Amino acid sequence: MAASREEKRLSMWLCFSGFLDLFGVSMIIPLLSRHAKDMGATPTLMGALASVYGGIQLFSSPLIGSWGDVWGKRPMLLLCLLLTTISYTLLGLAPTLALAIPVRILAGIFKHSQTLSKAYLADIVPKAEHSEVFGRFSAFSSMGFIVGPVVGGHLMVTEGGFLLVCLVGSAVFFINLCIVWYVLPHVNPEKKNDNHRKNPAASFDVLAFFSSLKKALFSDMWDLFLVKFLLTFSVLLYRTNLGLVLEQRFDITPKEVGYLISYSGIVGTVSGFGAGKVAEFYRNDTTVMIHFTVLLVAAILGMTFTPYIWLYIVCQTAMSFCNANLRVASTNITIERGRNKETGVLMGLNQSVISMGRIGAPLLGGLVQEVHLTGAGVVGAGFALLAGGIMVVIPPEGSDSQTVGKEKKEL
Repeated sequence: MAASREEKRLSMWLCFSGFLDLFGVSMIIPLLSRHAKDMGATPTLMGALASVYGGIQLFSSPLIGSWGDVWGKRPMLLLCLLLTTISYTLLGLAPTLALAIPVRILAGIFKHSQTLSKAYLADIVPKAEHSEVFGRFSAFSSMGFIVGPVVGGHLMVTEGGFLLVCLVGSAVFFINLCIVWYVLPHVNPEKKNDNHRKNPAASFDVLAFFSSLKKALFSDMWDLFLVKFLLTFSVLLYRTNLGLVLEQRFDITPKEVGYLISYSGIVGTVSGFGAGKVAEFYRNDTTVMIHFTVLLVAAILGMTFTPYIWLYIVCQTAMSFCNANLRVASTNITIERGRNKETGVLMGLNQSVISMGRIGAPLLGGLVQEVHLTGAGVVGAGFALLAGGIMVVIPPEGSDSQTVGKEKKEL
């Protein structure tokens, strides 16, 4: 069935919420390393902090998603936005690293608004329109990453510096909280969770939760999450210390590096808006995953070895285009193979895969760059190539053309 006018209205509000979410984050995070260094952190400590944040999200994301399936996505989204607002306010006020570290841990536990928003979208939007809607959500979110660093950079040089950046970022999250509160209705969790709502204690059965988590990861879903991890890891690995690498290779300034990063965000935004058209053209998510993985490998190798800045920009465009479409296709396959059940857990597991990449990529990337400047790109392309090989041997088996065609007739 086609989405109703109300469902389309809610999906657009969630897209705007996704924009605000990454707008607030991208104001603060690019400046966090500089602020930590000003407080006395060494590069090793900064890398360790980033790994700890990723490790916390690895376990908290599926747990928050599971609670969303039990209690509803809207209440959990409100809770996460509230505690994220508080955590970034406290981060700006923290005078020492000893106080900043627990605040980052709090953010790592509850910064899952993107995960919950995608799960909410999966609940209200017909399956046939998932590619278009998730692509639009990704595009709006990417726009936040384009604007946020620019605003944060301008605020950083004013009086108040990092504190002002954190306060403005927290205000953005609070506005997002108000929008979710006033606009989004509560969507009742599925009937299979009725007994959990009647008995709240059952909702916090930790052993049952990790049992279902293990079942998802190591049974019929293991290959999909492995592919997702390898693709995510390959991109994060290539981006390790990317600014410094570009400055050395092309003799450009940090300001010009910023333009290149913003351009990548613009391409990702445009690609997100067109993801629905790409899915409609291929009519098979598995084919999308394989084809764009091959293109991703070529793009990473091109960016790694080209001596020309113009060719680098061409390859960067291809990589951003691939990332946007791979995210949408993998999300579609995840939801379908989960049989549209417990979408909060599935989206949480997706986020956990990304968190696993955030744990290891900075450490491995720095290590191989000690050997050679192009090391991160070569190893990253190798991980992406391995993901492609796994998909050829074990196809992800997303929505095929018959399923899509059958749903199109119902529209």
